[in-house]
Amino acid sequence: MYDYAERIESFWDQKVRLSSDFSKKLLAHRKANRDRLIARLPDEIEGISLSESSFKPQGSFAMQTVIQTRFTEEEYDIDDGLVLWRHQLMKKDGAELTAIEVKEKVREALKDERFSRQPKLCSNCVRVFYADVDEEKHHVDFPVYRKWVDTEGNTTRELASEAKWEKSDPTQVNVWFENMVQTRNTVNEGWGSQLRLLVQFLKRLCRSRPDTEWDMPNGMKLTMLVVECQPDYHTRIDIAFRELINNLEGRLQFSKTIRNLAHPEKPTITRTESDRNVVELQNRCKEAVDKLGELDKPSNDNPESVRIVWDWIFKSDGFFKEFDEKRKEEEKKKDLMNKTTLIGLGAKTSGSGIIGTSGISNLPHKFYGDKTQE
Repeated sequence: MYDYAERIESFWDQKVRLSSDFSKKLLAHRKANRDRLIARLPDEIEGISLSESSFKPQGSFAMQTVIQTRFTEEEYDIDDGLVLWRHQLMKKDGAELTAIEVKEKVREALKDERFSRQPKLCSNCVRVFYADVDEEKHHVDFPVYRKWVDTEGNTTRELASEAKWEKSDPTQVNVWFENMVQTRNTVNEGWGSQLRLLVQFLKRLCRSRPDTEWDMPNGMKLTMLVVECQPDYHTRIDIAFRELINNLEGRLQFSKTIRNLAHPEKPTITRTESDRNVVELQNRCKEAVDKLGELDKPSNDNPESVRIVWDWIFKSDGFFKEFDEKRKEEEKKKDLMNKTTLIGLGAKTSGSGIIGTSGISNLPHKFYGDKTQE
């Protein structure tokens, strides 16, 4: 298959991963909300204490697998778990605050008159909205947890869900994923780091079309599948991603149930044995397998044929075409410079008219002609 790795790596750098400046902006908004909670939540819950250590980053932002959005209706999602001591979540009469009551107090502490849209209570978090109308639209979610230590020294954590406190660990998924990365890097240097890239590329494939066209699984399901199906490390990312798609299609043909590998004791994260969005993923993987298979034909061993396939997969919005055009222009300039250098060093011209090191020597010449005698 024609080597398209450089183009795909450049596409990842410019169109898939978040820029450093935008990441800093998102982190600054997260920090502002943390500061707001640290300063104001004690006014809502008397006797409570919290600091930076009370917050536990979660989700794709924490795992470094977040990708750029492609459509204006999409939002960036930053998850920042807030962990509070159970014995401090009390009412004035000594009764424990319920899950919904704690979330409501967190929402009150997060309110700010500068927000055009005030924080909202969601089923498992309190959501703060930013930039409703531009390409940097995002929100910061604060799942709220309570914790305590039992008589045997075991720490228990519970999430404030829609109606009650439910046992949950805010860092388990992040720790599990980071362990996967580190373990695979130990087995083969770069293999674990490539895991992150493959998660991001699969997300881009799945988010390359509007929801009205493709109904695809969420980031958690995709992450679990990539960890299951990641191929051996390959220096070429185009080959590694192709092998991942092959593995995924075969895996989903065998079973469409997706397990929560970070919480193996929990139920599967698919609702049925054949969720509609998982079926859709298998169908699209099959399409991708067929299209990539065409590139094994000798007649398609060229950048134009390969570009058509990768454009279908990622919907690059002209990125690959621009890359190829720029590369052709650079090669043209380089060739011209090489010929100019050869001429200056006494190049020769072959019988077929090619300038090089063999053939008839090129005579020295002057751009303004020889000086005539008067």
